[in-house]
Amino acid sequence: KFKQADKAAAAIKPLLSKEGSMSIQPSSNSLVVTDRAENMKAVAKLIGDFDKEPQSFRLYVRIVGASRVEGTPKIADDLKDVARKLAILPYNFYENVGEATVQGKEGDPGLIDMSTGYRANFKFGEYDPASDSIAVNDLQIAKLTGEKRDQLTSLLKTTLNLTIGQPYILGAAKGPQSQRALMIVLVARR
Repeated sequence: KFKQADKAAAAIKPLLSKEGSMSIQPSSNSLVVTDRAENMKAVAKLIGDFDKEPQSFRLYVRIVGASRVEGTPKIADDLKDVARKLAILPYNFYENVGEATVQGKEGDPGLIDMSTGYRANFKFGEYDPASDSIAVNDLQIAKLTGEKRDQLTSLLKTTLNLTIGQPYILGAAKGPQSQRALMIVLVARR
């Protein structure tokens, strides 16, 4: 009803006996399963657990500018958590470039426009209860540039699986020896 039949088929395939069979009708997004009665109970339970209404999630996005400066600069209190995680990198100065949270359901698009000209757009993918993670599909981080801030320059494009509640940090720099970089901090929550 809510999820794709081919994904449900992949989930129940290990439960089928040698006599069991299944067929998928993509046009109606339906799955027909035949098997022994004792297996059908397990199949019905798994499908019931699997085929749930899209769940709501929040995605927190924070963009941090990182650079290398002379001396030992003071790190702002709100950036100390990120600075500790980035200590292995050659940067020692961090500045908050923007942050925002967007809420949506599985399958919904997400768009975050930050006042600093950065933009994050993506699509909430499917939640995987086995790994307690949500897919974030086609994540694109971009910046509005130009005199009128009317041009969008793409900085990063990727697809990720984010474990709920666990910070995930991506870095983007012009090259390996670059003195400046952007760190993108992502946290998915329920």
